[in-house]
Amino acid sequence: MIKILKSDINSVVLSTESLNIYPLPAGMADSLSSDEIPVSRDLQEPSGNDATDDSQGGIALLSLLVAQRCNLRCSYCFAKAYMGSPSQNRVMSPAVASVAVERVLENTPAAHSIQFFGGEPLLGFATIKEAVRAAQVYCRVHHKELPAFTITTNGILIDRKVVEFFKRHNFSVTISLDGPRHVNDEQRRFPSGKGTFDRVKSKIDLLRGAGVEMSIEAVFTESHRAHKETIESTYEFLTALGARDIHLASAIGGQPREPVDEDLLARVERTYGASTQRIMDSWLTDSPMNMPSWSDILHTLLSRKGKTGMCGAGYDKITVDCSGKVFPCHMLMSDSLSMGNVLDAGFPGEAFRRVASLMRRTSKDSFPKCLKCWAKKLCSPCYGDTFHEYGNLSPPRERTCIIIRSIVKAIVLKVAEFMSSEEKWEKFRQSLNREKRRASTSTSLAPGNRHSLQKTVKKKEVQNASV
Repeated sequence: MIKILKSDINSVVLSTESLNIYPLPAGMADSLSSDEIPVSRDLQEPSGNDATDDSQGGIALLSLLVAQRCNLRCSYCFAKAYMGSPSQNRVMSPAVASVAVERVLENTPAAHSIQFFGGEPLLGFATIKEAVRAAQVYCRVHHKELPAFTITTNGILIDRKVVEFFKRHNFSVTISLDGPRHVNDEQRRFPSGKGTFDRVKSKIDLLRGAGVEMSIEAVFTESHRAHKETIESTYEFLTALGARDIHLASAIGGQPREPVDEDLLARVERTYGASTQRIMDSWLTDSPMNMPSWSDILHTLLSRKGKTGMCGAGYDKITVDCSGKVFPCHMLMSDSLSMGNVLDAGFPGEAFRRVASLMRRTSKDSFPKCLKCWAKKLCSPCYGDTFHEYGNLSPPRERTCIIIRSIVKAIVLKVAEFMSSEEKWEKFRQSLNREKRRASTSTSLAPGNRHSLQKTVKKKEVQNASV
């Protein structure tokens, strides 16, 4: 299948299987009678380009749900579903954390990252320290490379002792902050109702002063739009606070959902499409907007390693809760998806293998909606939103799909625009490779590689495709 994408500047054909980009002559796109066309034999790519990202090496990410409680009361919090009542002291014990780390490192050689999550994980700081110690001991004894340590925190409990621990163990720190004070404090509050901005900002300054690199995670909601804040203005504000990367996400739960009507979907498409164009244009400057979810789509397109799986929950990554129970993800904590308990003598056992197999089989190709979507190989959708609402493994809701397709369309058209100009392509390539050196991960482009993405399409080849 090929997809015709158009903007005011250019028109292209995207091969939805090989992810190659084919520029169209001016005006030609308007003469075609369909924007989705089965691929003719002339346009088919060799099967070698049709790689997938499905990992066969076992669990790469262990997420420890250190605390199933929180010191804030954010309006949209999805974690209410698994945190229980505020009176429950649900914090993982150091012993459970130690066993979880040892069991995962022993049984999944591919494990290269340990994430500390919650609730608010720093409510269990002693548990975090024990998990790090257990990983160090295991890797030293078994001559393994130490996993990377990451934490997502609201920042409230960060102090100099915590900062020194982060520095000593090279933690990747993500702080939750939704933007300027007037937006953040409407959504992220203490139990008293007081906003959190000033307190979190002071913790960010403490991290920066100590030289700890950190990212900021923001939940982009209708409150931003009501305050006339855009994706770009939110990014620019948070970047000015010193964040290395900005993770922008949509709210999962806690807020009333708008009716899904045509006007809403059109507005969502315009918002994300226009923002993505400006984000991509920033990659022609010395200060590109680096947002991991956008970058993931971009690097998938450039590498042409299309994605068939969803988010990797249950076979690339797992979550361990406070009691040692294992689930595919903190968003998928259900008895039907229980993978066992790290404290069980036989872990990982039959339940682990059964659920891992189920999660791998429940790919995008198992959903008719995803199967026919032209952007399916460029997205990594999350089960969490629909599971939170329906209690089963379902494809993303339409609003989420429109956001993803809007971002994909704008990225493809901008990459095609950059490919058409030697000067733009060189600036784009330099920005990509600077980011690669900084993050030590992503797709590198050599000077001539734009031609490996771009194929010349003759008019008669497109006309010969059956419509």
